[in-house]
Amino acid sequence: MIQPMIVRSATAGDIPAMLALWRQFWKPQPYEANLPMKIEREPDLVVVAEDGGRIVGTVIGGSDLWWAWIYRVAVDRECHQKGVGTALLKEILQRFKARGIHGADLIVSPGNEPMLALVRKLGGREHADRRYSIGF
Repeated sequence: MIQPMIVRSATAGDIPAMLALWRQFWKPQPYEANLPMKIEREPDLVVVAEDGGRIVGTVIGGSDLWWAWIYRVAVDRECHQKGVGTALLKEILQRFKARGIHGADLIVSPGNEPMLALVRKLGGREHADRRYSIGF
């Protein structure tokens, strides 16, 4: 694990670093404009990992208070295999549990072997049900 890594709720001041990290993996999306509102409304569900003052990982949770979703798990490529992803996922799952939620879904690209391994390590199972995404 990176020392001294801090896992904490994100603040509005973290947004530029979060977006820069996401550019390693994803092209800009219109919904990213809602990040300040997400941090303001549900600060406990926007989590970052920080190492030496630098954002090295993110995870965002969403919940309807019955079930939860995990979004935007990202770990700086320089920090892969150092426990950042594990720490982030354990933290968001603990935060869901504190809300009385005992399950979460996430979508992992079939070719993302490191993420698949991490999710399986934490007890994740693949389901055969259909999932749909509607963009607007």
